[in-house]
Parts: sequence; C-alpha cells; structure tokens
Amino acid sequence: MGRQPNIEVRAVELPAEEPERAAERRWTPSRPGEITSPSDMPSGGSFGRPGPDTGWGLRMIRAASFARGRRPGDLEKLLCALVGARASHARRGPTRRDVEAALSLLGLHEADEERPPEGLAEIRESWLDAAAHEPWPGRTALASIPTDLLVDAPDRVRARLRAEPSLIG
Repeated sequence: MGRQPNIEVRAVELPAEEPERAAERRWTPSRPGEITSPSDMPSGGSFGRPGPDTGWGLRMIRAASFARGRRPGDLEKLLCALVGARASHARRGPTRRDVEAALSLLGLHEADEERPPEGLAEIRESWLDAAAHEPWPGRTALASIPTDLLVDAPDRVRARLRAEPSLIG
C-alpha cells in the first residue's frame, strides 16, 4: 500500500538495518583446577584410575571359579579393584586376562591352588582386613603392588611371585 505524499515519515518509522553480531570471545578457563584437555585429567592417588566398564570385571570375577574363603564379599571387592586398576592402566575395559592376573596376585589362580607363593596367603588376609574398612576397597593392596607387576602377563605374575615373594607386601 502506498503512502500519501503529504505525510512526513519520522526516522524511527524507517526500516533499520540489523547490526552484525560481534565475533564470539574465546573461552578460557577461569576456575582453578578446570580440566581443558585429556592430559589435564589427574589420575592415581586419591583420584584413582578410572576406566571403562569396570562392572564387567565384577561380572567376570563372579563367574570365575576359585576358593572364595570365609569373606567372599570382601574378596570380590579386592579382586575388582585389582582388575579395574590393571585394565585402566592399559586404557581399556577389563578382560579375562586381568581376572587371571588379579587371581595370581592373590594366590588364588588354579595353578597356585596346590602350592601358592610363599607368604601370599598372609598378605591376602591383611589386604582383606584393610579392604573391609577402606572407603575404596583395595586401596591398600594397590599401593603395595608395583605397577610393573600389576600390568604384567598373568603367567609372568605367577613366575615373578614364585621367584621373589617379597615383590608385594
């Protein structure tokens, strides 16, 4: 519709151009301890070693056959901590070999049933006693096992513990 020539148009009635948006400001972390990359993610100590699907390790532990003893609940928690730590060191989920290695570290593997490594039963009992009172069961055990032994192959773990029982403890 046209407008009459005798009517004046004020400036506010004229169409206005939309101003262009300014460029977004780059985000920078402003809080202490802000995680900005995977390398900033703390691990170990109080932070633990998070890994994918450690619940699968518990399922494999429950399906495994070994002497559960008089405290099966505490033993499962201790084994789960060992399996989860071993798997997370490799940056993957738990596998059957992790369960075998954890059983070997506790002297519960089938190959150890006749003759477990010397002193391992006493160490296992002390770890079970500690695990019953820890907020994160297995923390004491993980602190006393060298990382190279924890991540070694299950048969090598058994051989190393037989050769040198003082590796853990």
